[in-house]
Amino acid sequence: MGLDEYIPSSDWIDESWWTSAEQVKEASEQYRKQASKAAAWIKRTLQDEKKAKTYDMLLAGFLVKIIVNEKYNVLLDSLITLIHSWYPSNFILGVMSIVYPDISNKIRELINKEKVNFNYKSKDLIIFEDKTLDPQVKNRINNWIEDIVDSVSIEYSSIMTKRLINYLETDERIINFIANVFIFFLNSINIKIEASKAKNIAEFIVGEVLSKVKKLKLEEI
Repeated sequence: MGLDEYIPSSDWIDESWWTSAEQVKEASEQYRKQASKAAAWIKRTLQDEKKAKTYDMLLAGFLVKIIVNEKYNVLLDSLITLIHSWYPSNFILGVMSIVYPDISNKIRELINKEKVNFNYKSKDLIIFEDKTLDPQVKNRINNWIEDIVDSVSIEYSSIMTKRLINYLETDERIINFIANVFIFFLNSINIKIEASKAKNIAEFIVGEVLSKVKKLKLEEI
C-alpha cells in the first residue's frame, strides 16, 4: 500500500472544519509553531550531545593509558562498570583525576587554573588523620574536589547532568567508587585510611557535586 492509496476514514475528517479560511490560517500557524519547536529541540539536543561526546572522547583517550598501566588494575572493574552504566564521562574523569594528574591538568586547563604540582610521598606508613594531615596532601585533596565539581559544571550537557543527578541520588556504587579511588590515591603516597572514613569523604563529595549541579541552568530537552 502506497501513500497515494491512503484514504482517511470519514469519521476522522470533519469537512466543515476546513470551510473557514481563518481556521485554515490558524491550523497553518499552529503547524509552524510545532515545527519551530521541534527544530529547536533537535538543535539543542545535537548541541547537548556534542558537549557530552567531547568528554567521551577525552575519557576514551585516558582510559587507554589507564588500562595498559597495571597499577590501575584494582580500579578497572568498578570503573568499567560505571562506564557501561552510562555514567557521564566528565564526572568519571573528575573522580579519576586524583590518581591520574594529566586528567586533573586537562580539567584545570579548561578554566585557566594552575596545573597540579604534587610530589609528596611519606617515607613511613602513616594513618590518615584530618588534623595532622600534611598540608601538601590536604591541598591535593581540596584540588581534587574542585576538579570534580568543575568537571561537571564547565561545558556541561543538560541530558547527562540530569542523568548524573539521578545517579548521585540513588546509586550507592558511586560512593564506593569514589572511596576506592581515594583509598588508592592515599595508598600510593603511603597513607592508610579506614574504609568507613573514605566512604564518609566520598559522601561529602557527592553532596558537594549535587549542590553544584542542581544550581546549573539545565535546558528542557
